[in-house]
Amino acid sequence: MESLKLEADGDVSFEIISGQEELAQCCRIVLGTKTGEWFLNPDSGLDYSLFLGKDINETQMNDALSTALLQEERITSVESVSLSIDRKARTLTAGFKATGMDGAEILLEEVEVGAG
Repeated sequence: MESLKLEADGDVSFEIISGQEELAQCCRIVLGTKTGEWFLNPDSGLDYSLFLGKDINETQMNDALSTALLQEERITSVESVSLSIDRKARTLTAGFKATGMDGAEILLEEVEVGAG
């Protein structure tokens, strides 16, 4: 599959990407989409309610991240999810290791979830 490359701020780069880079970008998009936000598929995305508030449950957040990543049909398994919470900046950065249908390993170390 091929896609236009998106920069970190979401702007289009007008560069065509494919393979693992394109799959990683699709995973990043799923994690950046709040469940119910996309009117064409309201079930797509990440349940952000689990990431808000003071009493957060990291196990539930890990499960939600894995579930969201598996919405990308080319991801066959999620081996690990890591969370880094910056309470002062009120941000959460997630990393994950997943396997694609072709057996390729997808590794992303920094995806901001619910930043702001």
